[in-house]
Amino acid sequence: MSPKVISQSIVFETPSTSVSQCDRSEKFFLHFLSQPIELKLCELIGLKRKIENIDLTALVSSQGPDIEVLYLSHQHPVLVLSIYEILELSELLTGTFTMLELNSVIHKFIYRKFS
Repeated sequence: MSPKVISQSIVFETPSTSVSQCDRSEKFFLHFLSQPIELKLCELIGLKRKIENIDLTALVSSQGPDIEVLYLSHQHPVLVLSIYEILELSELLTGTFTMLELNSVIHKFIYRKFS
């Protein structure tokens, strides 16, 4: 029996990270820190909000280590992020949601034009 081939489309990528979407399940795969993390859309939105809520100024000016620990959910690994990784993930998620919004606008335009 041949293995299942899961078709994924890249939504957005930076030189070292990417977010792809499974064409069948509509789940997203965050390829970050050398491990793919499978996320539902609501989890991806939650991750974006957590990243946006990190106070980088406080993180840089603190006497402690310049890291942030993010808990995604009970099903996912804990992310321990440096400031650079936070910035990279922020860029990736901003680009991802921009592309998803653009795709939605294009889809609506095409649907209206040809229906």
